Amino acid sequence: MKNNLKFIIFSLILLSACQKEVDLKIDENESKIVLNAWFKTEQHPVVEVNRSTFIFDKRGTDIIQNAEVILFENNEEIGFLEHFGSGFYQNENIKIKPDTEYKIVAKVDGFEDVTAIEKSLMKFNDSEYEFEYESFSNPAGSNYQSLSDIKITLKDNSSSEDIYLFLVKDTNKSWSNENPYDTLYNEFITYLNSSDTQIEYIYSPGLGQMQILRDELFNGNDYTINFRTNDLRKYEYSDEERSYISQNVIEIHKISKSFYLYLKSIENNQYPDPFTEPSQIYTNVENGYGILATSTVSRIEVDEFTEELNE
Repeated sequence: MKNNLKFIIFSLILLSACQKEVDLKIDENESKIVLNAWFKTEQHPVVEVNRSTFIFDKRGTDIIQNAEVILFENNEEIGFLEHFGSGFYQNENIKIKPDTEYKIVAKVDGFEDVTAIEKSLMKFNDSEYEFEYESFSNPAGSNYQSLSDIKITLKDNSSSEDIYLFLVKDTNKSWSNENPYDTLYNEFITYLNSSDTQIEYIYSPGLGQMQILRDELFNGNDYTINFRTNDLRKYEYSDEERSYISQNVIEIHKISKSFYLYLKSIENNQYPDPFTEPSQIYTNVENGYGILATSTVSRIEVDEFTEELNE
């Protein structure tokens, strides 16, 4: 016991002797352009441009409304993206083509031009998967919302490295019965869970928790995955003043490897281990921060109404 006590005292002295004061020189005024874009095949491009700020600056990133955002297709300029609010730029006259290289150049006074290059993905066809679902009462009791089980069988392509991302979105709208033009639209990502050990759960700010599956173990073969989520069926409600309808949409994405690496790097920094240093956030943006991600998506709309509405 005496020897153990000596060892503990010696360890405490050693640890206290290892302390060292280090002066860190941090440029609180350093700032770079942050460019974020998620290009989906056959949809029009939307790009977010803002400015990074010091980590303790309560403003967060600064919105940029006067950037010059130019889009290139296979290294040929195809048009400008116009600002439409909160630092977002778009061009509704352009659609992202499949299997095409895209480059974004963003120019902002006082900063270096930032550039991002990424190739779009081939269109994800309905024939590449099978979808089934079944709705049932919540086992927790009648006071809880009904649930749905989803079965998706992927018919994976052996000629490509495929990374799948699954989302369920609740798209709903409500309107005044006296004025149908007074319509409010909302969309949010809803609960989705799977017991499949191959699923990676990744949390992304703004998107929430996402489920990702890589085809490393089943490349070129069919693979069936099961999910559980909220009741997928349509819900409709109306009273004297307003009407409301909610519809769920299942999205199956194939995403670019750059997008996957970016999401993984964010996930690795969500809850850092106290004994490890934070890792670098992945980026494919030159002279700035952010990501140009690409994906191709197949959307499944569930048109069945809840049983209560069919009675």
